Amino acid sequence: MACELWLVRHGQASFDAADYDQLTDLGFQQARWLGEHLKDMETGFDWIAAGTLRRQQQTAETVAEVLEQPSGIVPGLEEYDSASLLHAAGHTDRDPSRSRAEHFQLLRGVLLDWSAGKAVGAETWVQFEERVMAAISELTAGKKGRVLAASSGGAIAMALTRILGLGAERMIEFNLQARNTGVSRLIFTRRTVYLNAFNTIPHLERPDRRHAETYS
Repeated sequence: MACELWLVRHGQASFDAADYDQLTDLGFQQARWLGEHLKDMETGFDWIAAGTLRRQQQTAETVAEVLEQPSGIVPGLEEYDSASLLHAAGHTDRDPSRSRAEHFQLLRGVLLDWSAGKAVGAETWVQFEERVMAAISELTAGKKGRVLAASSGGAIAMALTRILGLGAERMIEFNLQARNTGVSRLIFTRRTVYLNAFNTIPHLERPDRRHAETYS
C-alpha cells in the first residue's frame, strides 16, 4: 500500500503585525474551508500533524477539528528563519517602507546567496534541508496510509525539490509561489515517489472566495 503525504502550507499569517506567527481571521477561514472541502470529498487521514510553529499548528488543528480527528506535532517542518538571513545581509525583516513585492524580491536574492553558502542565518541551507527531510521520513515511515502535514512554503518547497532532484533555484521558485493552505500531494511507493499535485487550492476556487487566494 502506498503512502499519500498531503503537505499544506499554513493559512494566511500576520504579515504586517509584530507577531507574524499567528493566523489572521482569513487564515483560520482558509483552514476551515480546506477542512470542509476534505470532509465533503470524504477524505480522511491516518495522521494529521504540523511543525512546531503556531501558524502551522493552528492550521492543522482547524482542519482536524472540522474532520473530527486529532492532530499532532512533528518537529522539523518549521520554516527557515528569514529574519536572521535578512538581518545578516544588512536588511530588516518586513520593513514597512518596502512593499510586499519588494520584500519577496529581496528575499529571493538572499535565499540564492544562502543556498550558495554566501549568506548566514540561524542554520545553514544543508541543515535546513536535512531537518525537513528527517521530518518527511517520520511522516512517511512504513510507507502506508494518508497523512496531512501543515508546514510552510519554504519547508514544503525544500521537500519537493529534494524528492524531485531539483536545485536551489527551483526550490526558491516553489517557495515564493506557495499559496496559503495550498496543497501539494506526494505518493510514496516501495520503488519511487510521485508528485501528484502542487500548490492546489480547490477549496478556494469559487467566485466568492477569490479574495482568499493569498501568499503571506
